[in-house]
Amino acid sequence: MGGNLIKVIGLAATAVGIGVNLINDWVAEKKMDERIEEKINEVLAERENKENEEDDENEEEL
Repeated sequence: MGGNLIKVIGLAATAVGIGVNLINDWVAEKKMDERIEEKINEVLAERENKENEEDDENEEEL
């Protein structure tokens, strides 16, 4: 009986470990997606600011 209990506990621990690993990978992927989105938004905002500055300079020249 004791041997079977140890096997069941071992299998349960393995299953929990796999589950935790999958959740950890999912969280890391979501964090990476968030960082990528932040960087894209920063670049787009910089590009928009440059375009606005260029438009303002062009208007001043006219």
